[in-house]
Amino acid sequence: MNLTDRLLSKYDQIIVYGAKGWFGRSAVNALVQDFEKAGEHQVLLVGSRTESSDAANLPIGIYSSKDSIKHVTDNALFINSAYLRREKLSEMSLKEYESRNEDIALFPKELIESGKVKTLINLSSGVASQGSIEEIDRVQDPYAKGKIRDEHSFSSSCGTNGTQFINCRIFSMSGRFLNEFKNLALSAFIQQASANEHTIEVNSPSTKRTYIDSIDLVRVLLELSLREGNFSIDSGGSITSLGELANAVADSYPAVKVESPELFDPSPDYFGDYESFNTLAEELGIPLKGLNEQIAETKKAFIS
Repeated sequence: MNLTDRLLSKYDQIIVYGAKGWFGRSAVNALVQDFEKAGEHQVLLVGSRTESSDAANLPIGIYSSKDSIKHVTDNALFINSAYLRREKLSEMSLKEYESRNEDIALFPKELIESGKVKTLINLSSGVASQGSIEEIDRVQDPYAKGKIRDEHSFSSSCGTNGTQFINCRIFSMSGRFLNEFKNLALSAFIQQASANEHTIEVNSPSTKRTYIDSIDLVRVLLELSLREGNFSIDSGGSITSLGELANAVADSYPAVKVESPELFDPSPDYFGDYESFNTLAEELGIPLKGLNEQIAETKKAFIS
């Protein structure tokens, strides 16, 4: 029995919130081959507005949260990946940014409180490790503050309403559905390698990060939703330094070289308990793509 069939034997509906985003499209990809077998609205895609499948470039249509309410059933698996990224702060005020993210969180909270959600998969961020809810006033980053608040709020709502809560703090993802072409090391390295200069510049080559293919991450979390109990995990995958990552990207292009300054101030390492995640993936029977395969998949996001 395939993954979608197994999920729909436990849940009456799978809701992907933030379906047009990086993780959302990855979730759709993990389920898409079986959409035609599912009944109407057994897989419900939700985004910021209602669109046809062609307009959204998805295999089925997408609903706004308001329009989707009438289609939500009981016993649902809710995948929560909707959130405004940090770079949106350059386009709006801090007050608007915080207000819009609070509005985005209302939809899953209302469904949890209605008793319709059996399991919530919440996509958090590694920045949420900057502090607990009790220490939130010390956190300066608005994005991190929002992620900390949401983790606490969703955990509390799920506990009150008997909803299984699976929280995953994502550190660094890769993959064909990448949609952040600025401010990310991997996308910057790929863009530099494909530019006319054919040189990748690495300002902090010793900094370590972990990378996981977004579809692999989806599959692990979906398999985890078939188990009982609550889970709080960090994303895993391949651990690498930025220098090693740059060299791996360069190796996938002809005649690309890597340059680093002789003196530099290293940026902080950014990874969580990746070993536990990798062990869990192995237990679940899900092979994780290595770094070179992840780079090959991510390069597909740059092909228009």
